[in-house]
Amino acid sequence: MKIYKQIENEISTFLTEPVPISEGYSFSQYKLITRLCLYANGVYATGKKDKQGKYKYWIDIIQSRIDSEVKNIDFDTKDISLYSESLKDSGIMILLNLYLKEWLRDNEQGVEFNDFIEEGSGWGNVVFKKVKDGYEKVVLKDFYVINQQAKYLTDTPVIERHILTQSDLRAKNGVWKNVDEVIKNCGNKGFTPVAGGYDEAKETKYYEVYERNGEVSVSTLKEIKGKKVLDGDDDKYVLAKIICAGLSKSDGEGKYVLFAEEIDEMPYKEYHRGRYNGRWWRAGIIELLLDIQTRANEISNQIARGLEWASKMVARSTDVRTAQNILTDLNNGDVIRSADLQQVNFRMEGLDQLIADWNRLMQVADKLCNSYEVVSGESMPSGTPFRMGAMLNQNANKLFDFLREKLALTVQDVFQDWILPDLTKSLKKKDILRLTGDADMMNKYYELVVNGWYIKNLLSFPPHTPADAEIIKASKMAEIRSKTDQFIKLEKGWLDGVKPRVSVVISGENVSITKDLENYANFINLEVDPIRRTALIERAMKRAGMDIEDLPKTPPMPPQMPQQATQAPQTQQNTNQAVI
Repeated sequence: MKIYKQIENEISTFLTEPVPISEGYSFSQYKLITRLCLYANGVYATGKKDKQGKYKYWIDIIQSRIDSEVKNIDFDTKDISLYSESLKDSGIMILLNLYLKEWLRDNEQGVEFNDFIEEGSGWGNVVFKKVKDGYEKVVLKDFYVINQQAKYLTDTPVIERHILTQSDLRAKNGVWKNVDEVIKNCGNKGFTPVAGGYDEAKETKYYEVYERNGEVSVSTLKEIKGKKVLDGDDDKYVLAKIICAGLSKSDGEGKYVLFAEEIDEMPYKEYHRGRYNGRWWRAGIIELLLDIQTRANEISNQIARGLEWASKMVARSTDVRTAQNILTDLNNGDVIRSADLQQVNFRMEGLDQLIADWNRLMQVADKLCNSYEVVSGESMPSGTPFRMGAMLNQNANKLFDFLREKLALTVQDVFQDWILPDLTKSLKKKDILRLTGDADMMNKYYELVVNGWYIKNLLSFPPHTPADAEIIKASKMAEIRSKTDQFIKLEKGWLDGVKPRVSVVISGENVSITKDLENYANFINLEVDPIRRTALIERAMKRAGMDIEDLPKTPPMPPQMPQQATQAPQTQQNTNQAVI
């Protein structure tokens, strides 16, 4: 079958043949990833000892800069919310936001967010893949981009390598074909994880499966599905997902197609930290610091070997009667008879130059990674004005705002296209939704429920004043709050027409919390009206993420009786005169 040969050739080309990016420069994503794995783990490709058997030190200058960027990006699940441009959907948005928060918590999205932010900073690339129950992060080590010069994944076929257990394969029975044959004929206890790697021995059988997403000729897809190939099908291409097993076997009998179907679009969303430089793989912090890390290791080992000699205690003498080794041949209190016994002073030459070179490298690394003292939280040099430090911090954080925006746009697409449709669909299937959430959203929902109940039953109430209406609503609110569990009956079609107006908004894309809080602080200082001042303070607290619904409040003052006017005629006269 042609598909076996095609996938095998694509994998072999990706693993072994560099791609020319420009004249004099060829690039291999596989070789770069192999090197990045070594540097991420602080491992020398040639081992921990040099040719003389001396230990080689690895002084990591990369991880601290990755941690600094992750800390300053500060992206987590609280930054995701839903909104609608239509005001009439406010009640529905409360339910959807409550359900979204529950989904984020139950699916441990906080851990996932931390993981892909660290990977995006260090490796420079993150790929999300659509799966049945949401999305998953692709393992870049086993992700083969066939056209390595592509700008986006929509421009190239990609192949994923999966290592599955028998349980994983049996779970696909009914969705994939030939599962039993693969279990019987394709299991291995030892295999090579990557090209040029080592045989990884395992006690349990594992199965190597390759998934290809991208364009394929119509004739190839028809051959897989057992359909008749027509003239011209070789020249027509369609997007398809094809999953194969047993490709490592030399004979065609042990190779199987598990799944082959045409797809509408590539099932990937991607985030890139760096800019496009003629290759799909963008540079992350690890790649940016490869040469600097290499030179830093050389300097640290040169200093270590030089200080090892400089720390030795050596004595010299022309007298042959002097002990050969005063450390081992003499005891405490022995008297040495020598005319010219002297200690030989050792000093490492070039130490100052090595230290200066180290400092220069650290400055370059800080510029490349935006990891200055003000960003990493270290003390500024003495004499730096406070305002200057604040300005440096503000300008340094502009890069993190830009990275946060790029990351937010990718996550927004993931939730908008993959999570939100399934979220609303699963919510439709529920007859009853148990409401759980923070006090702010619960109180907003209670208020909507009470107002709706009041309007619906307005005709059944006797004539009453606005003050009586507030008392009726307060009574109903107390009744709702007295219940331990709140159940809301969902009417059929209650979400119809809402989906087109729903999107995901992530803090940091078009707003700045710090800037908003500064504006609130300025206006709070200028406001003299105590009521408006209190309202501004509450809004600032909400903007900072603080829950203020349970805070005690001053009860409203009872209404005062209007005072009788003592000079009504004179007032009327003055009014008439003013009008005239």
